[in-house]
Amino acid sequence: MKREALLSRMGMRLPMHKQIRVIISSDVANEADDPYAIVHQLLTPLFDVRGIIAAHFESKAPGTETTMEKSFQELCKLMKAIDIDDVPALRGCTAPLRDVHDTPTSEGVDFLIREALRDDPRPLYVTAQGALSDIAAALNRCPEIGERMTVVWIGGFPYPAGGAEFNLMQDVAAGRVLMASKAAVWQLPVNVYSTMEVTMAELASRVRPCGAVGRYLYDEMEAYNLRNDDAPGLRNGENWCLGDSPVVGALLGCGWRGNFHMETAPLISDDMRYLPNPGGKEIRIYDYVDVRFILEDMYAKLRLCSGPET
Repeated sequence: MKREALLSRMGMRLPMHKQIRVIISSDVANEADDPYAIVHQLLTPLFDVRGIIAAHFESKAPGTETTMEKSFQELCKLMKAIDIDDVPALRGCTAPLRDVHDTPTSEGVDFLIREALRDDPRPLYVTAQGALSDIAAALNRCPEIGERMTVVWIGGFPYPAGGAEFNLMQDVAAGRVLMASKAAVWQLPVNVYSTMEVTMAELASRVRPCGAVGRYLYDEMEAYNLRNDDAPGLRNGENWCLGDSPVVGALLGCGWRGNFHMETAPLISDDMRYLPNPGGKEIRIYDYVDVRFILEDMYAKLRLCSGPET
């Protein structure tokens, strides 16, 4: 099914000139929250989702070079579940950048460059839900695209100190490239994205009944919870954090809400601390997101997508 046809069936369409272009970069197979954010973006009429890049994760150790492919295969399963066949699924880089000058290529890198250079007056946003490798590689290969896009990044520790955070540690060099580039950056650090908590009961009630895609999302979360043992109090099988979903809130929410502040883009140390960077560009740092705004919008769109309950 064409995505536009799905949105029309939901009774939710916006004229093209009111839409923003979005490219999603996601380590889809890493944890169970990425698919929720991807589906939410696909069901949002404001977003003209141009393509989805499968990102690597935990790719530094020997034998982990297949994680990007795992993300790609999971992405293909997700697109089948939501029954959308006209949004490109793209393979990304298979490993972190070797250094800040590295220029690896991938389907995702090439696609991002082409889309950024395409003659289209609508703004381009790249939602980064994992390693920044493909975005940084594209910026290194074609620096001029930085002025033509905004990167909405789930990652990094809180300001001003910084520190070791999962998405940043996947490719620290790529984080440095992004901060030094001309791209606008909207950063959602761990203290913000970790507030997106839900319980399995809530997902069973609000997501699981919503057709094939709702069942897919719930089953993936349940399977992840059952196979992972975390420290008590972190994840106990009863709850989870939809940590990638704040990208939707950042793009969908009203800018006057006052939930962000501006910082000078830092230098990033080897241990991921933020260091002073006199003369660096100003970037947007989110202080909080409206969790219920994001979740209720997702639940409503899933319900509309699935049609009348049977």
